[in-house]
Amino acid sequence: MTTHFIVMDCADDTEKKRVRYVIDKWEAERKGKVSEVKAIVVKADLDGDNISDFLDELYSKISAGRVETYKAEVEKIEPEKSVESLKVTFKDDIKSVERLISFIFSKKNAVLREHRYLSDNFSEMEYGVYTRRGKGGVNVKVVLREERGETTYGDIRLEGIEDASRSLKEELVGDFSYFDVELEGE
Repeated sequence: MTTHFIVMDCADDTEKKRVRYVIDKWEAERKGKVSEVKAIVVKADLDGDNISDFLDELYSKISAGRVETYKAEVEKIEPEKSVESLKVTFKDDIKSVERLISFIFSKKNAVLREHRYLSDNFSEMEYGVYTRRGKGGVNVKVVLREERGETTYGDIRLEGIEDASRSLKEELVGDFSYFDVELEGE
């Protein structure tokens, strides 16, 4: 069996809780030894002399036998990303559509990362959404363009791992079915 050290840079406490859930699950199912290490993990990209000096200083600050060093080959294993898109035509002004989009994504516990007003009739919103049923996270970009104060066109781009972006798109199609909109790309 090979030992792997996996370093995760969690964005917030919610992500840390999700990661700990996976660790606890794998420990309980005994698919192998997976345990959270109570330690400080340092990624040090230093050459020979500098790493020796750094380690010497670390050894002087901690009890004997408590520092382990490993050389690692970085192998990034990422799931393939999938991009889904949806075009929506709303029979309303851009401000009303922004409120509707905000409402829909708030029900999904999405995080509004950025909202840019490019003009009175053009705006962009970026959301981060963690899909239900643990399919994964999706980055969502919504571009809205209003014409003549009565029609707003929306381009929604969903990027995440394959199942997550497809699942979120299906949810959005269902959500929009309750409103007076026209959909393309279903």
